[in-house]
Amino acid sequence: MKTKIKNYIYDWENKCYKNGIPDEAPIRLEILNKVPSYRQIVKAILKNDINLESLGFNRPFCKAYSDIKRAELIQRGVIKESNQLKLKI
Repeated sequence: MKTKIKNYIYDWENKCYKNGIPDEAPIRLEILNKVPSYRQIVKAILKNDINLESLGFNRPFCKAYSDIKRAELIQRGVIKESNQLKLKI
């Protein structure tokens, strides 16, 4: 989480905030993730947002969940089991 926050600050500073990101910004712009602020970072930490999704980061891909969900959909008949070879990612 610490490295993601550092990357968040670094990215915004390289984009357009050369003097550092502000402590707070207009709330409407913060909600839309159009402007960074330390207030957003603090809110993410207080919400226990481990993946920092509220700051725009994506959740890490979970192969186990994907496999379980696929098996469930096949069992319910929503999708058909495929004999096609699967690519390893």
